[in-house]
Amino acid sequence: MLIAQISDIHVTPDLSSLQTLERAIDWLKTFRPDALVVTGDLVDDGWRQGYRLIAECLRSLDCPVHLLPGNGDDAFLMRSELAAVGTWAAAAGPMHFRAAVNGLILCGLDVTVAGQSYGDVLPHLHWLTSALADVKTPVLLFMHQPPFRIDIEALDQVRCKNDGALLSALEAMDRPPLTIACGHVHRPVSGRLGSIPVQTCGSLCLPNPLLLDGRADLPVVDAPSFLVHDVSDAGLLSHVVSIPAPRERTTD
Repeated sequence: MLIAQISDIHVTPDLSSLQTLERAIDWLKTFRPDALVVTGDLVDDGWRQGYRLIAECLRSLDCPVHLLPGNGDDAFLMRSELAAVGTWAAAAGPMHFRAAVNGLILCGLDVTVAGQSYGDVLPHLHWLTSALADVKTPVLLFMHQPPFRIDIEALDQVRCKNDGALLSALEAMDRPPLTIACGHVHRPVSGRLGSIPVQTCGSLCLPNPLLLDGRADLPVVDAPSFLVHDVSDAGLLSHVVSIPAPRERTTD
């Protein structure tokens, strides 16, 4: 089972990140994943046309598409402009989703907090435990803000709060998720929440600098990227797929 994950497109009227999304979608059309999950921050500044352009791009895929909002998204516009692309557990309120894809459960947990950059899982644990109650098949859990520290202080301040409560809820389940796959930090990072693997997807816009332990703010050369999660009987492998910028045309 191959599940693609794209995050943090941040489309603006200059359309540069939309062009990167289009290249990623072209790659996925040939690759043919079983599903695509988009983990938030699709558009900046509530730009309605940006959501329409993303919807048009995503509709060109032949696989199911599932969507979570990020802290930068306008939830009302996202629902209205992408209703033909993704579905959510309820017509209003948090934009959670739960979908079965050939025996694999994809669960999206909307942990965004209105007007804030951080997330908070606590108000949504009842829905999560109900959605995954008695699940006997593998689960991938998706969120926008990650529930673990990545040691970049500015980003850790806006991570998902109440990670301990999330861990307790997941450990009480018969089958905890294979991973918690997130976005938000514009860098691919892997870690753990207790014994559960947690990872963040790279972004399709500019990456964040690697500001670790007081080190210098060095230029970042990371290419835009996304993830492909490969789920098999042996477990989970997650692959980073980089999308190089288009070559500039030269004239003789």
